[in-house]
Amino acid sequence: MNAAELQSSLVASFRRLEQEQNHRPWSPHHPLRRRALEAFQQLGFPTTRHEDWKYTSLAPVLRYPYRVELPPLPEPAALGAQLPALHGMPPVQLWLLNGLAHPEQLPAQVRFASFQTAGDSVPVGHILPVDSETFVALNTAFAPDVAVLSWRGHVPELCHVAVVTAPHGEPQLAHPRLSITVEPHARAHLLVGFHTAGQAPCLTNFVAEVSLAEHAQLDLVLWQTDPHDTFLITTIGVELARSARLRVWTVALGGALLRNNLYIRLVGPGADAQLFGATMVTGRQVIDHRTLVEHRVEQCTSNQLYKSVAEQEGTVTFTGRIHVYPGAQKTNAYQSHRALLLSPKATVNARPQLEIYADDVRCTHGATTGALDEDALFYLRSRGIPESRARALLLHAFVHEALELLPEEQLRQRADELIAERAHLPAESLS
Repeated sequence: MNAAELQSSLVASFRRLEQEQNHRPWSPHHPLRRRALEAFQQLGFPTTRHEDWKYTSLAPVLRYPYRVELPPLPEPAALGAQLPALHGMPPVQLWLLNGLAHPEQLPAQVRFASFQTAGDSVPVGHILPVDSETFVALNTAFAPDVAVLSWRGHVPELCHVAVVTAPHGEPQLAHPRLSITVEPHARAHLLVGFHTAGQAPCLTNFVAEVSLAEHAQLDLVLWQTDPHDTFLITTIGVELARSARLRVWTVALGGALLRNNLYIRLVGPGADAQLFGATMVTGRQVIDHRTLVEHRVEQCTSNQLYKSVAEQEGTVTFTGRIHVYPGAQKTNAYQSHRALLLSPKATVNARPQLEIYADDVRCTHGATTGALDEDALFYLRSRGIPESRARALLLHAFVHEALELLPEEQLRQRADELIAERAHLPAESLS
């Protein structure tokens, strides 16, 4: 199957769903979903001729005849033992199984709803317009529901959302969707982990729209460590009001092909966004990060630090753009991507970009790609450390820098263990 055939198949699936579904609040008959399907038909799947996908071919992803109808869903209680990436992690409070929400014991000040129960009061498409790009349109057309999370007040507990795609004997395309609101002066900690349960090929097309009200704070961790050879595309749009604070960590270690689209919009004076990424690829893994930070008003700050390691035939791509709008004076914006190449067949593509339409700003960006520091390696070996362990220690230290500020000790410890494992560093070396 090629991209055009898959697109035709998905449109036909939508038409079947229109005939089978009743007129629930969030059904294929909803005008927004029909408009999303029209946008998907017009946009089609991106190719390497599209500038934003220049270095990432979707051909390996789009060759399967994906099913979009919901298969029989596994019981959430049985998933913990089936998903290795959950080991050593905080307990799950919300499951998104093939896009359907199954809440567990959420923190008391976190409210849960869904489009099916709340209807058009749920903001869908306000931050990520349905016609903005293919995978947003596709998600809007096919998401079985929209899970809604709202934080009120200071919530110190971490909220863990597990996004699980579970194929049932045939390739599965899942469209989980989140709508997140952090109310004025509230503080939230959110972990979103991505998993697959089953052996058939699957593609997870995840979309989230996040709204931070005045003086709200959100720590968001995207945990992508699934060992399966699966495909994942995430698109997250965040809008920050006055003096809102956002911190995002992307821990990208697993999967066959991952694409992370992170769009940040600073619309209130004093808003601040901090983005961190830790990526390690091996084999023929492909991990592609795209960030867009829009400074729309004055006196906002942003910082991006992404660290990547590529070995064997793995590929890492980072495209980061800072857009400073007219009138967004007193902007402070920084961006850095640093990468290590451990094999002559590995690839790192870095495209830092600035687009500035204000004159009283401080903006910098940079990208470096190289090998391990030979001086540091020589120093460690001169202290009696074997070369293989010295290399592993340096790799661990390099990647760990992007995760030093992770908000939970349990997450920092688990990230350390996974990075050490990928760097072939014995676990006892971390103590």
